[in-house]
Amino acid sequence: MNNLLKSALKPVLISFASYFGPHARKGNSGDLWILMYHRILPAHDARFQLEEPGMLVKPETFEMHVKEIKRNFDLISLGEWVSAKERGEKLPPKACAITFDDGWLDNFEYALPILKNEAAPATLFVVADKIGTDFQFWPNIVSILLLNGAAKAMCLHPLFEPLSAKLTAVTSSSSRDELANIILHLKKFSDEAIFSALEDISWRSLCPANLPPALMDWDQLKAMQNTGLVEIGSHTCTHRRLTNFLQPNELEHEIVTSKLKLQEKLNTPVNLFCFPNGDYNQEALSLVMQNYSAAVTTRRGINLPSNTNLHELTRIGLHEEVSQNKEKFRARLSGWL
Repeated sequence: MNNLLKSALKPVLISFASYFGPHARKGNSGDLWILMYHRILPAHDARFQLEEPGMLVKPETFEMHVKEIKRNFDLISLGEWVSAKERGEKLPPKACAITFDDGWLDNFEYALPILKNEAAPATLFVVADKIGTDFQFWPNIVSILLLNGAAKAMCLHPLFEPLSAKLTAVTSSSSRDELANIILHLKKFSDEAIFSALEDISWRSLCPANLPPALMDWDQLKAMQNTGLVEIGSHTCTHRRLTNFLQPNELEHEIVTSKLKLQEKLNTPVNLFCFPNGDYNQEALSLVMQNYSAAVTTRRGINLPSNTNLHELTRIGLHEEVSQNKEKFRARLSGWL
């Protein structure tokens, strides 16, 4: 009965949040909405089926988002807002900044044309050591392996064996939600442990040949920057989670070396940082504060200028299911749903 009640009430809650949330009020306090995107992919693209539902929106959905943002907010780059706040300047009454995590190739293919058409600024947080390489994120590797019938080989490894029932139940027609559930279970392990297990089973030999690159290359990244619309921030060197799994020298590499590498490659200051997976310990936070003007988390919320910590900025994550039409998108912007 509770589930039925929730299901019946959900459209009402979405409608209420859409029309009466903070985003719908006249802005006068300098609040900042930061939107978090990962992948922009059309449903016909083969990569769409390999991605977790919570990681992507379709190009037409993203275009609608940008138009709605411009209609309801001062669309501003994150760096511009941070600089204004640091200098004590007057902030826009109600600002919104677009951010992308990781540096996916599809951001260049599908998001950039929309940003250019709409003259919309954005911030792209990239994994410095992986740009222009054949690197694949482990959740995508796991999805590719399972959809290509490699579950039995995976189950021979002790890291994957406890999930054998779930792994062997996956077929080529399994839903992306099933895959996402398996990936969620695996996140209790460190990135190093998961990648090590994948190497132990020779994952490349179990995948289709010539996998397309996950991330853009340096020329594509520079092309985005050269539009004058896209600013580049650091998302570490290798996308490892900045927790107690890492030693001090490893934290230094991920946080400081990534900044230096991006500045050298792009010939521009890099002052913004993004915590991979939203995970970090106090040592990581301190190091970020010493080296960057601001940093974003994955915690949901609207940033209020009166009590905002510039190195723990909150964001609102967007994906297709929760934002595929204007009403759902506005409800998401409320921060309530």
